[in-house]
Amino acid sequence: MLIDVVRSLRDAGVAVKQLKAPRSRGAGPDALLAIEVNHVRARFAATARSRAPYPGELHSMDSKRTMLQAHGVPLLVVPFVSEPAGAALTQAGWSWGDEHGDLDLRAPGLVLRQRKVSSPPAVRRKTLPYGSGSNAIIRALIGAHQDGDAGIGATALATRAGVSQPRASQVFRQLHGLGLVDSAGHGHWQPRREELLDRFLAEYPGPGGSEHYFYSLDAPAELAARLARKRPRRHDFAVSADVGPDLIRPWRRPSTLILYTGTAFDDAHLDSVDAAGINDANVIVRMPADQSVFPAQEVTADFKGARIPLADPVQMIWDLHDLGGADRAEAARRLRQWLLDR
Repeated sequence: MLIDVVRSLRDAGVAVKQLKAPRSRGAGPDALLAIEVNHVRARFAATARSRAPYPGELHSMDSKRTMLQAHGVPLLVVPFVSEPAGAALTQAGWSWGDEHGDLDLRAPGLVLRQRKVSSPPAVRRKTLPYGSGSNAIIRALIGAHQDGDAGIGATALATRAGVSQPRASQVFRQLHGLGLVDSAGHGHWQPRREELLDRFLAEYPGPGGSEHYFYSLDAPAELAARLARKRPRRHDFAVSADVGPDLIRPWRRPSTLILYTGTAFDDAHLDSVDAAGINDANVIVRMPADQSVFPAQEVTADFKGARIPLADPVQMIWDLHDLGGADRAEAARRLRQWLLDR
């Protein structure tokens, strides 16, 4: 994508020189561009994403933009920017460009604007890998702790995700083809965690399996704590939205409890009654087909003397969006930032 933006600038008669970007732990710019137009020079610090941000996501990109400003004018490079998205990006302080030649670059004394494509192009890119262990690998990459520039090896990731090393290597190569991981050499890879998270949330079809609905007079967090005390084998269930995100980053009073279970579930532990459907329920019990909703490395939170096992953080974000509502969208944003920062 960056190559396409540079080519578009040169085709427009702009002098462009790509500078060496500073090495960092994934937080720095992907590239530095020195641009000169009519003897006016500016340096842009570029970052690439797999798609243009939605308007509600712009606020979460403020820290990234501030970081880029230390190196140059923040420049966002994505596959396509619509006219409304371009206006929103410009208003938020971003310069931007896409692979179709659309761009809006602004610096002191310099304005470059060009629109070549007015409607979204046909989707050409492949989807995320699917099949054996793919979701577990992608979730592990999003939550991975990296050792500086060394990256993550396929063997270590395979162990964490519970898959074979060849399968982990295969998924790495597929993600590299999508621009979601970068090679660090010697069989190690650097995931673009934020882009990988956005892509996963956009494409994930849901956990599948069976779903049952209940209603309880007790508060959802109280139900989760009681269940954790009654079921000492914590690995056979996990708590998701609204309770899980609230225990990590409190924002809204939980009104719904989503439980994932890997075994037959005794609803007597919930002290609840059957609900006619999701609109009448405040407890949703799922036996998922996708076992990656259970985190490879245990995530827990303490509440009223109970250690509550939580679902994979990416799943909790997805569940918040799936349940819907402005408060949950904000809770999802806060949990997303916690996941990327931790």
